[in-house]
Amino acid sequence: MVKMTKIVGLITVAFLIAGCSSSGEETNSQTTDSSENETVESQETDGNTEDNGEDHVESDANKDTEEGTSDDDDAENVDTSEETGKTNEETGTSSDKGSDTEAYGGAQLNPTYFIDTQVINQPDRFYIAYAIDRDRETEGMVSPEQRLETSLFNNDPTEQDILRSYTDLTLDPPNLYVEFNQVGSELSVTSAQSGLFYETLFGISDFYGVEYITFLNPDGGQRITVAERTVDDTITVKDERGATRGYYTIYDEELEETLFISGGELDEKVVNESGEPLSFPETIEKMGSVEADMFYSSAIVEGIEIVNSSMTNGVATVQYTMNENAVTDADRTVFENAIQLAALDFHAWEVELINDTVKEIRTYPLVGQ
Repeated sequence: MVKMTKIVGLITVAFLIAGCSSSGEETNSQTTDSSENETVESQETDGNTEDNGEDHVESDANKDTEEGTSDDDDAENVDTSEETGKTNEETGTSSDKGSDTEAYGGAQLNPTYFIDTQVINQPDRFYIAYAIDRDRETEGMVSPEQRLETSLFNNDPTEQDILRSYTDLTLDPPNLYVEFNQVGSELSVTSAQSGLFYETLFGISDFYGVEYITFLNPDGGQRITVAERTVDDTITVKDERGATRGYYTIYDEELEETLFISGGELDEKVVNESGEPLSFPETIEKMGSVEADMFYSSAIVEGIEIVNSSMTNGVATVQYTMNENAVTDADRTVFENAIQLAALDFHAWEVELINDTVKEIRTYPLVGQ
């Protein structure tokens, strides 16, 4: 009996130990699973933290890149602005001109112009004075060659009208060919007429864009004596005329007309401090002043103020204001004619005259148009 009781007790103790062991394993399993879950969550959290850190770094990098790009753009804008400012200063242009003049009225004047001359007798010497005429009646359009021929023939200062009487002219810009059909005494003139003949020939030709003049004798050769000068090679007009910057006015009472004399002929300033011919803006500025007691005057009368001037791609531009109570229509015409002649010395294609007072732009076609 006692032995039986011991056996039952041992069995009971064995069941109790097995139950405790099973409970411990379940508890350990739960604890292990919980730890694994915490580890996974921790890894995921760390992964998200790293991703966020990378995103933050990329964001900072993008920000730095954008700031760098912005700085580069600002630098380019500054450079462009500085270059534009330099260009405007060199050419005399104003960057505000376009926006300021968009609402201005405009007119393009008659493209057909003729050049006339008059001999002015002064105590020290003879001068050739010029006039530009756009009001002459013509039948339709007249070619530059026809206008050049008319201007030369009508203003020949020689008694026998050498050019009209003994030549045929051919214009092949920038060349002018003068073919003579006579030689000898028919082409002889006085010494005074010789100087005037060549000054007129070179001056008028220059106003039509001629750069080179070739004389041809009746045999087709280049050697010929004309107006007391033997010519055997092509003549360069610029070398003959010299610096001609600017034009100044003289009133011819007999013609009742204002004429224009080149600044070079009047010993006015035609070169800058570096010895270079005046630029177009410098020329316009110089035309505004004349010393007292001269027999000629400035075409820029009191009441006209130059705002700006430039020469860009063959287009001369002069922007100005005027006192309408002081400046007459005749004053304005003289001023605009002087500007045209000054621009022709630069072989400009056209002149734009911008009047800020009446808000009007007048365009004058010139060489080649």
